[in-house]
Amino acid sequence: MAIRHVSEGVAALRDQWWLLVLVVAALGVTIVLVTELVTGRSDAAPIANAPDQGYVVAAPSTRAPSEAQLACAGVGEQRLVKVSLGDQWMWFCEGDRLVESSAITSGSVARGHGTPLGTWHIVSRETNRYLNGPDYRVFVRYWLPFFRDFGFHDSPWQRFPYGDRTQYKTNGSRGCIRVPGPTMAELYRWVSVGTTVTITP
Repeated sequence: MAIRHVSEGVAALRDQWWLLVLVVAALGVTIVLVTELVTGRSDAAPIANAPDQGYVVAAPSTRAPSEAQLACAGVGEQRLVKVSLGDQWMWFCEGDRLVESSAITSGSVARGHGTPLGTWHIVSRETNRYLNGPDYRVFVRYWLPFFRDFGFHDSPWQRFPYGDRTQYKTNGSRGCIRVPGPTMAELYRWVSVGTTVTITP
């Protein structure tokens, strides 16, 4: 009698072998998932060139490069100062490497004093001098002209935040690029006569 029951059990298992395979496979997957959750590790290989937020990255979990990291990509210049008037921001680039970046204040476009767009070069490096105009005379510690009377300088008299994308339109400079004092000192030390400056909208 016992032998007959065993034979019937074996026959039943033979007819439902696929169920046993599913149970074993599910058990294996569960063990792998629990192991990864506990250890925080995975043997899955990273996917090369997987897109993440519009950038090519090494793996799906890699964070996209920030704007600052991309600012100097493909510059191809030994040293370059990039200025974006729309962003009210500047970057110091050495090759593809970002050296420094800073908020700035550019020309007051609402009053007809826009900062000139284009590619320029530092003309001279001056310290402790007065900037003179028809109705102003201001003292600056650092002055880096790049085109006619337009240049970079510190502006201790400015009373609104650098980088403000609205205030500069009515309260900005006469066309120069105002830079916070400590950053202006660094820019003065970093550039030389002939350093390229690009100014974009």
